[in-house]
Amino acid sequence: MYNDPNQSQQPPYGQPQYGVPPVPGYVPQPPPKKSLRWLWITLGIVGGLIVLACGGCAIAVYVFGVNIFNQTGPAIVATQYYQAIQNQDYTQAYSYIDPAGASVGGQSLTQTIFTTGAQAIDSQKGKVTSAAPSSFHINSDNVTATVAMLVTRGGQSYTVNLDLKKEGNDWKIINADGI
Repeated sequence: MYNDPNQSQQPPYGQPQYGVPPVPGYVPQPPPKKSLRWLWITLGIVGGLIVLACGGCAIAVYVFGVNIFNQTGPAIVATQYYQAIQNQDYTQAYSYIDPAGASVGGQSLTQTIFTTGAQAIDSQKGKVTSAAPSSFHINSDNVTATVAMLVTRGGQSYTVNLDLKKEGNDWKIINADGI
């Protein structure tokens, strides 16, 4: 191999060029990683807001749901009562009646008396084919209510007035002027 003195020689591979001497023991460090602290703070705030919003919604649904049931509860119970009568499920229908406070002609209304009477009316006038609340009113005490039901049986429609009383969270029928 021929060395031309006019040509500069290149330094061996791995050594710095341009005449910078290597620093003994120096190991180049990778650039520092960017902090993701802002991301975690943002996610924490967003997550907290979601939890608060869900909690607020749950409370609102509970409060408004209870209030709506308190306002429409008597009509709902009266409708369920007549659905049971329409299905001739007298045990279920009787469950909507307050056995301690309900009476017919001054006599306490037992399940047997109720079932016998309902079956007799079904035989005489026909089975209930439809029933819907035509009006309802909750008294100022918020414990008693009256529901007027438009009942159809045997092709004839008539109105039955039901008096209800709130017992705990449930509305119970305490008086009816018909079945």
